[in-house]
Amino acid sequence: MEIIIIILREKMQAKTHIITTFSAGIPTMLLVDELSVVNMGALFIGSLLPDIDHPQSYLGRRHKIVSNVTNKAMGHRGITHSLLGMGVVYIFLRLIQINYLAPSIRLAPFWILYGYLMHLIEDGFSQRGVKWLWPFGKSPLSFGGKIAFYRTGHISEYLILGFMMCLLIIEIRLLFTGGLEQILSSRISVVLKKITILLQRYFF
Repeated sequence: MEIIIIILREKMQAKTHIITTFSAGIPTMLLVDELSVVNMGALFIGSLLPDIDHPQSYLGRRHKIVSNVTNKAMGHRGITHSLLGMGVVYIFLRLIQINYLAPSIRLAPFWILYGYLMHLIEDGFSQRGVKWLWPFGKSPLSFGGKIAFYRTGHISEYLILGFMMCLLIIEIRLLFTGGLEQILSSRISVVLKKITILLQRYFF
């Protein structure tokens, strides 16, 4: 319920990140039999975490000191929107996992990082792109090039949000009717499942 309220209240970019990440994360969780409230919450946090460097973001407004320091030192879409930043988050999450988490929720950090990576990929299709190699390479990369990109807060983002929301609604309906599991029995899904399990085994 809390997540639904946040989706309704938050600005466009936060909504788009949450819904798009859930659209990818729910089927992946189902594939590896890890669909749970805890992991969904972890995915939610991860989908918004890179924007903590923006004082007006959902997490930025709730962690003002961290947000302001990060923003003033490195700007928006600096270290938190890079592979280096994701690596730092990974180390922090691993320390928490090893020292504090019970076996029943030990893979929650994986889903935070999953959401984090999805956020970067989603921003990678924006007009501004992402500085993946920051601070070594400060030129942003936009996967869509000069053609297939969206602009934050513009009609292009609304179209993406609408499409992903429809997809998520369909997924949820199929989830409750058992149809989603049938769809996920394809060869591509089997490969995705193996990749997810390998990543969890060697990194978490």
